[in-house]
Parts: sequence; structure tokens; C-alpha cells
Amino acid sequence: MPFCPQCGVENPASARFCDQCGAVLVAVPVQGRPVAPAIPVPPAGAAPVAGRVAPMPTSCPTCGAAVIPGEAFCDNCGASLLGPARPAAPAPPSGGVPPQPSYPAPQPVAPAPPPLVTPPLVTPPQPAPAPAPLPPARTTLAPARLVVQPSGATIALPATPQALVGRADAVSNFFPDVDLSEHGGLDLGVGRRHARFFVQGGQIFVEDLDSTNGTFLNAARLSPRQPAPLKQGDELRLANLRLRVEL
Repeated sequence: MPFCPQCGVENPASARFCDQCGAVLVAVPVQGRPVAPAIPVPPAGAAPVAGRVAPMPTSCPTCGAAVIPGEAFCDNCGASLLGPARPAAPAPPSGGVPPQPSYPAPQPVAPAPPPLVTPPLVTPPQPAPAPAPLPPARTTLAPARLVVQPSGATIALPATPQALVGRADAVSNFFPDVDLSEHGGLDLGVGRRHARFFVQGGQIFVEDLDSTNGTFLNAARLSPRQPAPLKQGDELRLANLRLRVEL
């Protein structure tokens, strides 16, 4: 039975090249059978390969010689019958300890940069709108006016800080700043010095001057010599003469 002088694997009696590594076999004499002549070693470029599971050819792809079924190498030229050959594993060194593979030293891994944080968009505060300018403080009675009810006649107040309101009397030669004689003042009970209007702190006030028939603001009678502020639309009644205030 031929055995491989390189890897020591036994081969079929008719094999001339090792099925394991492709080396030239050394024939072992068998009783009653001549020893097969040695054949030259295959070229150095032919590398041995391990056995593969693949369809076996019926002839050598290199020299065309018929091959024995199951052989991995051609008995005529030693070429591999299973395609490209793989180099045989190197024999372990003396002592039986196979060489250990060497691995490159681990390289330090640089730390990943911190994630880029986009700062939130900050909308600058919008300035508050400037308040509308206040109208100048009132210093005179104008342009306030009185509207006689129900006739609708208007009486403009003078452009002075204060004014007397009543009815004129030619006998005593008295003429108030706001004369209500033309609007029925005498018949409706308005006195000669009935009341007065004046400006204080930008506001118009009315004051009853101890009139006989009284002064009424929105149906409430005013106490004599007690000023009361006026506002837009107030109803002012002097005795029985009704007036609407428009500031």
C-alpha cells in the first residue's frame, strides 16, 4: 500500500500521487506484487490542496490521461483534479506545538466627539408699544357745551377757567356768563346767580350757588356750595330747565 512520505496518508495501491497533499508516493512492497517505479516529483509550482467535495473528472485537465475515480491528483502528471490547489499546512515545529497566530496590537480608539448641540433660537423680546400721548390737560371750559332739552339748542361755554350760569336782569344790571333767559329761564325758575362751572385738575365741575329751586345732576339734587364733576352725557337740571352736558 503506497503511503505519502510528506503527510503519511495511505493511498490506493494504484495511486502514484498522494490524494491528500499531491506528493509522490513511495511504494511499499507487497508479497507477490512488484514495486512500482518511482516517478519524478511534480514541479515546484504545483501546490497541494486538501480534499474537496466536488464532481470528479474522468480525465486529467492537464495531460488528458484517464484518472482513477476518487483520485484527487492525476497519476500521470500529478496535477490537481479538483481545481486550484491550496497550499498544505506547514508541519508543526519540533516538540509538537503548532505555531500560534500573531495578532496586531490593539490600537487605541479615539473617543467620539460630543454631539453637536444646536442652541435654541431665542426671539428677542419685542418692546412694548408706546402708549398713546395723553391729550393736554383742560384749562378752560371750552369747547364744552350745553344742549337744551328738548329743543336741542346748544350753548357754548366760554374759554375761561370758570363761568356763572343764570338769567340776565336789566333792572339790577346783572348779566351772567351763561344767560339762560332766551331758553325760558325766567318761566322755568332759573335764578339770576343759579350755579357756576369751573375747571379744576383738568376736570369741569358744577356748583350750586344757594339757588331757590335747586340744581340737579342726573336727577340727584346737589348740596349748595358742594362741587360735583361732570362727564360726557350727564343730565343737568337747573330748576325746571333740562340740559345735556357735552364735553
